[in-house]
Amino acid sequence: MTPQTLTPELLETRSRQLDDRIGKRNRWEYLAGLIGGVATLVLGLFVLLSGPLDPPAITTGAGFLLLAAGSVVAMLQLHRRTGGGTSITGATAILASYRAELVRQRDALRSVLLWYVLPFIPGFLLIYSAALFTPGGSAWGALIPAGITLAFLAWVYHANRKAADCIDTEIDELDRRAHG
Repeated sequence: MTPQTLTPELLETRSRQLDDRIGKRNRWEYLAGLIGGVATLVLGLFVLLSGPLDPPAITTGAGFLLLAAGSVVAMLQLHRRTGGGTSITGATAILASYRAELVRQRDALRSVLLWYVLPFIPGFLLIYSAALFTPGGSAWGALIPAGITLAFLAWVYHANRKAADCIDTEIDELDRRAHG
């Protein structure tokens, strides 16, 4: 198969498709962040305001509030790192702008552990450590859900790294075709 020539029209189409994919992904992420953030905020307030404030309740309620805060941090970082496309005009500007957006998206995906996963860790730690304060509580009651959560967060990290590798391949191909 013969590679396509990098015409301004092709680059503009690819750039528009990339912006559309990013916009759609971000809208879903914002919706999930809003639902998760509100749900954990409500749960945290409910736990703290509805019953006796013993150590497990305080720890669990604070954990849910930290998850809500983590959701806000992750959504703000998502917007800062991946939101807002670039404006482009002219063949050279289109190529440079498209490549720069690919690099920006790749870098955001590669650093997802720092800005997307880590903001949730303090909340999870508090929630799962509440079992340590529960009289007669079992550590397994916290370890099993914590293990499932850890596996999910590892999957999120791995999936984003894999997506970053795909973008890297696209950047390399773009560079080869632009300079080759």
